[in-house]
Amino acid sequence: MNKTLLNHANQDWDNFLNGLSDEQKQGLLDFAEPISSNKLIYYASVKDVSSFDLTISKLSKTYLYEEQIIPTVYNFYIERELHELAFDYINKSVDYLNDTGKIISPVIQDLSDNSGTTKLFQSLKNSLINLRSLQPKYLPLITPDIVNDKRALSEFILNEIVQASKVLVDKIHGIKKIPDEDRFNDLLLAILRLRFQVWAWSIHDQARTGSSPTGKSAGETDITIQSGNITIALFEALILKGKNKGNTQKHILKCFKYAKSLERYYMIIYYKGAPKNFDKTWTDYKSNVSSCSFPAKFKIDLSKDFEDLSMKFDDVRHLKIAKSTHDKDVEMFHIMIDLSE
Repeated sequence: MNKTLLNHANQDWDNFLNGLSDEQKQGLLDFAEPISSNKLIYYASVKDVSSFDLTISKLSKTYLYEEQIIPTVYNFYIERELHELAFDYINKSVDYLNDTGKIISPVIQDLSDNSGTTKLFQSLKNSLINLRSLQPKYLPLITPDIVNDKRALSEFILNEIVQASKVLVDKIHGIKKIPDEDRFNDLLLAILRLRFQVWAWSIHDQARTGSSPTGKSAGETDITIQSGNITIALFEALILKGKNKGNTQKHILKCFKYAKSLERYYMIIYYKGAPKNFDKTWTDYKSNVSSCSFPAKFKIDLSKDFEDLSMKFDDVRHLKIAKSTHDKDVEMFHIMIDLSE
């Protein structure tokens, strides 16, 4: 590309604009995007990064993925060592051209076919390393929607449990005869570990932590999630075949006696009763939780009642999902999984 001619062309355009009246300039508004698209070629040529990024951010897909401009944008990103951005751009360009029924030119196809470069892979690797170093509360903000579309940490973890529960239910024929929750937890734990390991979160079963209900020795909790050496969530699980106030309240209260500094707790209820009693058992369970004698610090906020969260998830007919609020900022999520025969 002849930069001298390009500079002259740009200067001629600026001179032309300066010679227009305000009314004439107003008439050019309908051509703003094609003009901006052409400007990108100039900005890339003179390495005007700020103007390039500002201009490209305002373009609609029609001009952002216009066949003549794609190589310029892609190559300028590569030149700036923005390998992940270049990779994302060329993929979206090809998708757009396919979706709109346009023919992909050999030039663009070649860029797409060769976009998996060594520098791209190194950039992605570095991103994953940095990802594992983030504080847990930031991970939901950068995780792709296709992996987990919840942005608050508490619901992010909840969504992981929901997805794991689907696998659990799929394996129901292999686990339905298991007599206690530990075996259910073994499978749930294995599924969650596969999902969490990319973020360097660790999951611990039967962790020795806190004080026991009697105060005499350390108690055992079912599952904890840790980021580094920091516990970010606690799980407690129980099996219900129907209403069982004593067992329900014992497990609920055990959570708060073991770990008193957390902001989020998760109750996992494996329902193994008759299918017809699933809804009733859920109603009884919530009633039993509401009537618990909670410690003052974790007193349930009955004014908010149980918030039904089922509508936030897809394909959860096998689940009941709700949240209770305790004190000011402590959340307890309740997930009842239908394992009835």
